Amino acid sequence: MFRIALCDDERDQLSATEKLLKDYSSIHPESNIHIQTFSSGAALLEHMNSASVFDVYFLDIILAGENGIDLGMKIREIDKAGSIVYLSTSPDFALDSYKTKASKYLLKPVASDQVFSTLDEILEVWLQEHQTYITVKTRNGLHRIAIRNIVFGELSGHSVKYHLSDGSVLESTSIRTSFKAAISTLLKHDRFALCATSFFVNLSFVEMVEPAGLKLINGGSLPLSRTLRASVH
Repeated sequence: MFRIALCDDERDQLSATEKLLKDYSSIHPESNIHIQTFSSGAALLEHMNSASVFDVYFLDIILAGENGIDLGMKIREIDKAGSIVYLSTSPDFALDSYKTKASKYLLKPVASDQVFSTLDEILEVWLQEHQTYITVKTRNGLHRIAIRNIVFGELSGHSVKYHLSDGSVLESTSIRTSFKAAISTLLKHDRFALCATSFFVNLSFVEMVEPAGLKLINGGSLPLSRTLRASVH
């Protein structure tokens, strides 16, 4: 799942940009794009701290009571990897945007070709980084699956069950190592983390961190141990 955050305090501008992002998403259904909007930087940061980060952030440069550059710096304290794209009516802050390692600085009104070409570039890099596969041995043979399609996994008896984004479940043959060792390849990627002794999760699919556990974008939930809570932020 490719996650986009859009932050703009002007309702009309927020709606207009959101429409462009949805248009792009409809053209690229294979990328499984999820868009979430925020009307303030505080709301975006609160979500990042309590739930999950995003793959790209579209930020208005002038927000009520705050500066988009300052917001970008705060985002970078939480998320070093996500791409930042600034939207502005003025080029005055273009040089400052480099402080946040921004990918693009687009002037409003933003045209669809500008948004689309920007997302093409970011998505191409994202796919190169995330289009990694693992091979799972099952009773029916070897299965090669893209790690970006793994929502979560669980230890079931002596096997690992991989729950995929299309709703299917792939169960491995019996493992002869510990659960953590069996999924060590996945845990090397920033998007995967243990959330309980017998569960791991793809953080891209986490909607919110709740007191009782993790709420997933697909409506499901997972347990979250107290000792591992820090690893899923």
